[in-house]
Amino acid sequence: MPEWTADLRARLSGLGLTAAREAEIIEELSQHLDDRYEELRASGSSDADARRLALEDLSEREALAQRMRALSQTHSPAPIVHGQPSKRRMHGLWEDLRYAGRTMRKQPGFTALVVLTLGLGSAVNATVFTIVNALVLRPLPFADSERIVQLNVRNVDNAENPISELSYPDYLEWQTARRTFEQMVATDERPVDISGDQRSAAVAAAAYVSWNTFSLVGQRPEMGRDFTEGDDRNGAPPVVMISGTLWRVRYGSDPAILGRTVRVNGIPSTIVGVMPQDVGFPYRAEIWLPLAALPESERTSRATRIIDGFGRLRREATIEQATTELSGITASLAERYPETNRKTAPLVARFALDARFVRVLVALLGAVGFVLLIACANVANLLLARSADRSRDITLRLALGASRWRIVRQLLVEGLVLAGAGGLCGFALAQPGLQMFRNLPAESAPPSWVQFTMDVRVFAYLVALCVGSALLCSLLPAWQASRPGLVTTLNDVSRGTTGSRSRRRWMGTLVVAQVALALVLLTGAALMMQNLLGLLRTDIGIESADLTQMTLDLRRRGDNEARRLLLLDQLEDRLASNPGVSAALVSEAPLGGAAVRRLRLEGQASSEPASLPVVSLIGVGRNYFDVVGTLVIEGRTLTPDEVRRAADLVVVNERLARMHFQDGSAIGKRILVIDPGTPATTAGDTRWMTVVGVVGNVRQRRLPTGEFDPVVYRPYQVDSAQTMAVVARSTSGPTTAAAFVSEQVRSLDADLPLLPATTVDEALTRQLWPQRLFGSMFAAFASIAMVLATCGLYGVTAYAVSRRTREIGVRVALGADTRAVWWTIAGSTLRQLAIGLALGTAGAAGVATILPAMLVGTGGGANLLAFTVVAVVLVVAGITASALPARRALRLDPTIALQSE
Repeated sequence: MPEWTADLRARLSGLGLTAAREAEIIEELSQHLDDRYEELRASGSSDADARRLALEDLSEREALAQRMRALSQTHSPAPIVHGQPSKRRMHGLWEDLRYAGRTMRKQPGFTALVVLTLGLGSAVNATVFTIVNALVLRPLPFADSERIVQLNVRNVDNAENPISELSYPDYLEWQTARRTFEQMVATDERPVDISGDQRSAAVAAAAYVSWNTFSLVGQRPEMGRDFTEGDDRNGAPPVVMISGTLWRVRYGSDPAILGRTVRVNGIPSTIVGVMPQDVGFPYRAEIWLPLAALPESERTSRATRIIDGFGRLRREATIEQATTELSGITASLAERYPETNRKTAPLVARFALDARFVRVLVALLGAVGFVLLIACANVANLLLARSADRSRDITLRLALGASRWRIVRQLLVEGLVLAGAGGLCGFALAQPGLQMFRNLPAESAPPSWVQFTMDVRVFAYLVALCVGSALLCSLLPAWQASRPGLVTTLNDVSRGTTGSRSRRRWMGTLVVAQVALALVLLTGAALMMQNLLGLLRTDIGIESADLTQMTLDLRRRGDNEARRLLLLDQLEDRLASNPGVSAALVSEAPLGGAAVRRLRLEGQASSEPASLPVVSLIGVGRNYFDVVGTLVIEGRTLTPDEVRRAADLVVVNERLARMHFQDGSAIGKRILVIDPGTPATTAGDTRWMTVVGVVGNVRQRRLPTGEFDPVVYRPYQVDSAQTMAVVARSTSGPTTAAAFVSEQVRSLDADLPLLPATTVDEALTRQLWPQRLFGSMFAAFASIAMVLATCGLYGVTAYAVSRRTREIGVRVALGADTRAVWWTIAGSTLRQLAIGLALGTAGAAGVATILPAMLVGTGGGANLLAFTVVAVVLVVAGITASALPARRALRLDPTIALQSE
């Protein structure tokens, strides 16, 4: 291999390089000349000819290199001359990677800033995409999950509740007549009380299931056996299966658990199997019972729709074919049982997440996409600023023969290395966010089969983010830096300007884009938080902070309606025994929902139920209105005797009275409350009830309009109670009230399932977990976006000041007005801020229109206040970001400023 050192040293001697810089350039050029020499020798050239021809590549550019004597002090890799053979391309990429690594090590502050910026953008994207992947994209962890469908009923005439579950008799009809399904199963998930095993009683999430449920989803017990067909027959010995989590937490992973007896809702049952820990089908069940364990009234009534149906389609069957088949069966049922099945239709759908949550997740993906774009714009500005400082070095490389593509490739590789480091940083930062989702409370947690883990799809997405970020951040700076312009470079360096006009324009454009995107994202976050705060401040109509509520589950096998009503009557007697605690029974606590019914007034022309007004129906105990503190506006409330004997008397709230009795008093008027699910009631039910009182509004359901819902209160004995709430107040606080109620329930029936106590306000907060969770995420992403946009404004202004130090020193030394100098420095940044706000306003208006419709369970809208606050925050942040560098520049000593270049 020829020795090139002497020739290269002679050619570089006129550039005035330092010894170390000259040695580095010689090393890089020697590598190229070696490659060229070997290529020529391989083509048949003699040793002397190969040496001469290799050197000729440099000779043509020596004249240009001589004009750049004073420009070669900046460290850079030696020129790599165009024309490397294809077999050396990988070697060239390796050299680019090595140089990128050296650059990152020599500029640790710059590297850390870029990596952290891209890491934040990657982290929020990785977190949200992992959630989307777990909830939407990842196949269900069941065998042939694409063939599993969920079965429900659509109520044609019930606009308030268009989709409902199946009744057990209807499910049996569907199962018997099915042809397009391999299997069909039924489930009903509800809380149960576990006791009788030398441990304190506890409430667990249970699922009553068909005996073949786990075979449908392809899951087997970890210990013991599955249910058999004999377990799911009337009169069969009670058996249960428990989850791996319940086995570990309650029973300490006892290997002798099989065959042990446990009381479930007071019924001794034998544990026959333990499922794996991550199994909770259909949603979050901890214990499973055969459907035969359901109360007889629920298994025989077609009006009781509590069954969630699931089916596995045959391989050749489609959802459309299954719907057609079930429609025929449903039509036959409607003819045979018009009282309960008229105007119903089957609903067959893929077993998947609620579409409302999918919309919110899409909005979150858009939000984190904005964060990443802002981060990329920030990094692109940083790289543009650095490329201005490296322009002399890049010009030297172009002068010595490097092609423009070679320069662009080098800078793109640097960007890819930085983006890769940012991706690793983002992966690490995403873990706390994912852990938060893994630790959601039970009432907010997704189904047990949803696992927030990163799989191949997430890692591929993260890699795509890194590559995309590298291109977005590096392509523009690389293209700008590689533009040949020797004279411009010399002029910019000698004058100490901020770089080429094109570069300044691009830096300003990127700042404008950051501000506009941040405004859109901040507006969305402000709307979500405003909506959440509005919901949390919902006027319930009563003092609710210390109003305690507990729920009794009365659905036990063997209990009939008469026995349940007797138990409740005895409980009311016990609840009245403590003068320090006032407690009452009610079918649903305030804001806990209500039975939705249709209202017909006496004398009103007969019409279809669907055209009648909607009301909330609540069953109340003896002194309910006294406990909750409702004001009596007209008439009176129900007496204890009227409640006990289920008199045909009702109390209505003020909202209903104003809506339907505008012409006079509601007292003495008769009304009929109709269940749309039982059409025969509309024609023949003559249980008309007389209004005896009007009370103040207490919100039971949240309406999209924000108004109070019209409510009818009647004795709870009129209905066949399945669950019952207890509301209580105590002068000693909610804890004392809850302890008293629990004590009375346990003393009456130790096996009666009693859900944990909570205040009405706490229950409202739990109901709003989607808004709280997603609103908090939006706010976090918007905060990151604002910080990044502010840093971008600050960085561009600070860079401009550093490049114009000499100019500022001259102007201050010559006595320039301070305000004029300040405006010169900060004016361009403020103009960029104004343009960004103007452009972002259109996007913010779109978000304010679209986002409320995507929020789960809300009907809020845009508010000028939210937009104004966001704009003010951005303006203050932008002014602060531009004022600080300007203030520092005005304090510069002119002598130091003139010497800085």
